[in-house]
Amino acid sequence: MRRMLSIRARIIIGSTAVVVLLVLAACIAVYAQISSIAVSREKAVLHNIAEVYRGIIVEDPSEPFEKPGIDQHVAIIAPDGTEKMNTLPKTLRTRIDELTVPGPTLREVHHGETYYVYVDAVETPQGTWTVLVTRDSDIAAGIVSGVVALLWVLVIGSAVIFAAGAWVIATAALRPVERLRRSAERLALRRSEKELLPVGSAGDEIDSLARTLNQLIEDVRAASAREQQMVADASHELRNPLAVLRAQLELVDGVDPDADRTLLAESRATLNRLIRLAQSMLELSRIEAGAASGDSTLRELAEEITERVDDVRWRLAEPASDLRGSVDLDFDISAPEARARLDRADAARVVDNLIDNALRASKGDPVHVAVTLRQNAADIELIVADDGPGFDPSVTDRAFERFTRSDSSAYAGGGLGLAIVARVAELAGGSATISSNRTAGAEVGIRIPLISDSPDGSGDGRRRSPNTHQR
Repeated sequence: MRRMLSIRARIIIGSTAVVVLLVLAACIAVYAQISSIAVSREKAVLHNIAEVYRGIIVEDPSEPFEKPGIDQHVAIIAPDGTEKMNTLPKTLRTRIDELTVPGPTLREVHHGETYYVYVDAVETPQGTWTVLVTRDSDIAAGIVSGVVALLWVLVIGSAVIFAAGAWVIATAALRPVERLRRSAERLALRRSEKELLPVGSAGDEIDSLARTLNQLIEDVRAASAREQQMVADASHELRNPLAVLRAQLELVDGVDPDADRTLLAESRATLNRLIRLAQSMLELSRIEAGAASGDSTLRELAEEITERVDDVRWRLAEPASDLRGSVDLDFDISAPEARARLDRADAARVVDNLIDNALRASKGDPVHVAVTLRQNAADIELIVADDGPGFDPSVTDRAFERFTRSDSSAYAGGGLGLAIVARVAELAGGSATISSNRTAGAEVGIRIPLISDSPDGSGDGRRRSPNTHQR
């Protein structure tokens, strides 16, 4: 697998490349400007030289022409084509005809070297004289080449200086990241239960990252603790029913058919308890591992709750059912299209667990259960009340904890139903409540916030399932 460059290297290379491109673009602009100035200056110098000879030609072309100064070259051609003077370099002497063709005043000629040739046509009564003026090529070229060398030094120097500065800045900026990495490495080795990553006082992005990672570490630790507790509780809770089931099956010997049928019935009851306990543990683990609850309209929640209540009624109507009682359903909804932070699946979990708890806690006596979905100004309430024996006062305060059961209760449940209800409410941003009276029954419910930008419904959304009562 190809190794990627480090963040420090990528920062240095990327930032240096950007600076080099910017400096290079600036140097190109400076070079173009200086080249233009050099050409203009060369034209001005050559023009001044040509003006001297123009004046002589205009006044008296018969006078002898003095040779130009050092590094200056002049050619004068009379109207009849005679060369009155020609001090041009050898490379240009053979191109007189080409240079005297009408055209631009300043001409750039390449012949091994680059020359700027100034061509001046002088009109006289005798005809048109032509004055060609140039200088040694290394004069203007020396200026431009010096500027080019300086610009290259500027580009390279800028790249080196900025790369060094970028290295210093990147190293300083990444130092907190390296400190976090070393701290995380120590945490992984020590397996500390309380130590967290260091958070600086600058309040910058690195500190925000450290706080976020600390929150993640705490969440992971909490999840790990819950998982370990779940495994420990599961081992403890499953051990007794499994031992009872094994003992019951070992007593089945085929000698007494009536006794064997009784033992098998008890074994089936124990097995059903194990199945319910395993399902509840699986459901709770899925809730613990899942994200926050979704949302639904109150109409959708009412439909889901109605389906769950109808399913319970069918179960109660079966002759072989071990549950006895009745279930009523009441809706008090003013805006059916309002949305609550609870999805249909979680609403079904809550209703199933609360109704099942209410029916099974009645010690086989008929119990009346009332399910109510009520809309308030900022939240909804889903309440399940019954007229059964209520909760044991010794467990009421911790009824929402996992595997909490009353020693005096005849209901051999797993103690997870209310824990599931409380966790669903917590993930939805709400809360679970419980009230109990040993003579008037129990009432368990959850309160879930409404989504603030939900559309306001109109009309009376109140609806009731058949066989309802108003409390």
